[in-house]
Amino acid sequence: MTPLLSHHAAAISAQTTLVGLIGWPVSHSVSPAMHNAAFAALGLDWRYVPLPVDPALPGAVGDAVRGLRAMSLRGINVTVPHKQAVLPFLDRVTPAAQAMRAVNTIIVATDGALIGDNTDAPGFIADLRAHGVEPAGRRVLVLGAGGSARAIVYGLAQAGAQQIIIANRSVERAEQLLADLRPFLGGAAGAVVALPDGLAAVAAEVTLIVNCTSLGMTPHADTTPWPVDLPLRTDQTVYDLVYNPAETRLLQQARADGAQAIGGLGMLIWQGALAFERWTGQPAPVATMRAAAEAQLRRRAASTAPARAAKAAVTVRRATAQDAEAISQLHAALQDYHAAAHPDFFKPATADTFPPAMVRTHLAQPDVVIFLAESEGVPVGYLYADAAPAQETSMTYRLERLWIHHIGVAPAHQRQGVGAALIDAAKSHARALGIKTLALSVWAFNQPAIDFFAQQGFEAYNHRLWLHLS
Repeated sequence: MTPLLSHHAAAISAQTTLVGLIGWPVSHSVSPAMHNAAFAALGLDWRYVPLPVDPALPGAVGDAVRGLRAMSLRGINVTVPHKQAVLPFLDRVTPAAQAMRAVNTIIVATDGALIGDNTDAPGFIADLRAHGVEPAGRRVLVLGAGGSARAIVYGLAQAGAQQIIIANRSVERAEQLLADLRPFLGGAAGAVVALPDGLAAVAAEVTLIVNCTSLGMTPHADTTPWPVDLPLRTDQTVYDLVYNPAETRLLQQARADGAQAIGGLGMLIWQGALAFERWTGQPAPVATMRAAAEAQLRRRAASTAPARAAKAAVTVRRATAQDAEAISQLHAALQDYHAAAHPDFFKPATADTFPPAMVRTHLAQPDVVIFLAESEGVPVGYLYADAAPAQETSMTYRLERLWIHHIGVAPAHQRQGVGAALIDAAKSHARALGIKTLALSVWAFNQPAIDFFAQQGFEAYNHRLWLHLS
């Protein structure tokens, strides 16, 4: 158990404040892990609990909403299929919730009033800006015309987008969405095209593309809303609201064409952070919430990984700056492995653990090489090394060697040849530089890694020993 999770095991007291999530189902949600980590980080005696509300039960949604006030909950999040169903049971709703015709957050005010809000749109805008993308003045293409597209279009208009084009298979539905939101568009121009037939005509006009469809989502991860023969540009940003899998086919297309690619987990985190602030009145620890959400998704992926009946082909290439996000996520899984093995020594992964900016900084250094392993186009491992000569200690000569700082393989792809392929790439790189030695350090507790490196031909040349005094 990591220190992060051990905080959550603290006893519930008679003064504990409760918030939660209603929906059907809710067992898949990462929100409990995310919010409870935030409460623990701030030392708040609060708990976030999942509350499944079956829509087939007569009156269940109304009973659940009214029960918030009766049982003194401070608020709840609302997920599908109840985002619209809760509206008749609220005392008032915010302008954002009115515009989106949906509620994802309910606040129980001090006077007992039930206030409906929607943090999806500001959460999306907050994540865009966290990635250095300012929506003001942009021409934007939104793929899809469902509930999530409504939130995105509203958020973009409120943030000052110059033009918003909605692409949908049903042009009539896109036109209706645009008509519904016309009073909230401000100075933003609106347009509608067919999906996918109309994309080629407008792709060159936009610098931001947002996928609000379910194409690419698990279990249909092999699908994409974007035509494979329609290239993206390096000055474009592609944002995919899908966050499972973390690297969708659309994001892979964007990275391959040199466009900025952003996954949807950040929107989930930011909308949760804004709900946290509505309830508690305190700034949300966003980095803590992100680390908890990512750790939860990694654990879920590891526990549901299919049996390894056949090994998928693994390819290895030199990483580029566009791969920084994927490498950062792979490193976080490695950090979490160490933290789980020795929680009193290793820190769990956070947003500051080998962040994308640091990856890009390393990639810019002349002696550094980072290799990325992919299986069926999905990043599954990486190796970070540098060839700068160095002394082991002041008593040794400078050694020409390729020092491997990190090597990490996604948990679901271990023992499938990924690590060996990365080591082979490092060997080839060293030979090309005229370097005859590869070196690295490995922790003694990690016997599987020690065995793996021995199989690759590594041999121990130094030992670091500890003596713990009682």
